Amino acid sequence: MGSVVALDEFRRSIRYGGQKPQSPPRPKISGGEIWGRNYNEVEAIVFGLLKVRGIVAHHTGEHDKAFDQLCMISLQAAYSVESGGTANLKEAIRPLKEWILDETTDENKRDMSWALVIIDLIEKSPTK
Repeated sequence: MGSVVALDEFRRSIRYGGQKPQSPPRPKISGGEIWGRNYNEVEAIVFGLLKVRGIVAHHTGEHDKAFDQLCMISLQAAYSVESGGTANLKEAIRPLKEWILDETTDENKRDMSWALVIIDLIEKSPTK
């Protein structure tokens, strides 16, 4: 198993010319800012998904295109909840939750818990 990790590190060092890529900065997480938003509004949903994206990117070390695509699918489902229904929103958000849970470790569990709270707020407060 150790050789696989070493091989991945070797590939990264070749890809980035021996320099380790910079991890995205840790987003500012404020409980008041998160709880104070009305997730019935599209602006709050965009804020929440961008915050979740920033948290995940910081702890995984990069912005993942697949995760970004899941965020866009969730945004579309939240935006069209009137026509698609809440079942469509829950179905779109499920992969985001699974991704966050898969990336959660003892070191990042506090931030990832905030990400899950934001996702739950989006899911439980569909737009009207």
